[in-house]
Amino acid sequence: MVELHRKYAKDGVLCISVSLDSPDDKEAALKFLKEKGATFPNYLLDEDTAVWQNRWKFKGPPAVRVYGKDGKLARQFDYDDPNNQFEFKDVEQLVQNLLK
Repeated sequence: MVELHRKYAKDGVLCISVSLDSPDDKEAALKFLKEKGATFPNYLLDEDTAVWQNRWKFKGPPAVRVYGKDGKLARQFDYDDPNNQFEFKDVEQLVQNLLK
């Protein structure tokens, strides 16, 4: 995500991250984000697992949601389906297509 942000922020792409770490691990999560150079908004989710899984329709990280300029979900990338895996190059390709 850091690379997507660096490459496409100038084109209006907004990246955010949501950590599912325990609030007790907040400092470790912040340290990781700083080491990666994540300068975009980062949030620590404090909802019960069942709540966010139901709301966002994925079982666990990593997951990436890409929205179009219209604010609608263009695609969700996750590892829930073993026959439908993704790499971050797939996310970047979708972002490039949406920017055209």
